Amino acid sequence: MGREVVNIRSSDIVAFIGGSSGTLGELAIAYDEGKLIGVLTGTGGISDLVSGILAACQKKTGARVVYVDNPRRLVTELLKIYREEHSLR
Repeated sequence: MGREVVNIRSSDIVAFIGGSSGTLGELAIAYDEGKLIGVLTGTGGISDLVSGILAACQKKTGARVVYVDNPRRLVTELLKIYREEHSLR
């Protein structure tokens, strides 16, 4: 425990695939830190619940969340957003 904060804070992009309680904690950290977040949908676990969880939070943090059901497209989209927008913050 505790390594999640260091890992998330030192990352520019955070991607979620499936997951359970640990993933939920990492999502909360990434969202609160305003990270660029990628969610691979259709993989079960927390990943398929992210949009509902974040909607329930009703908190604006500056995080950008991308939902894609194809791993290659998810990485491509995240890198594009990072290069064009997110890295400028």
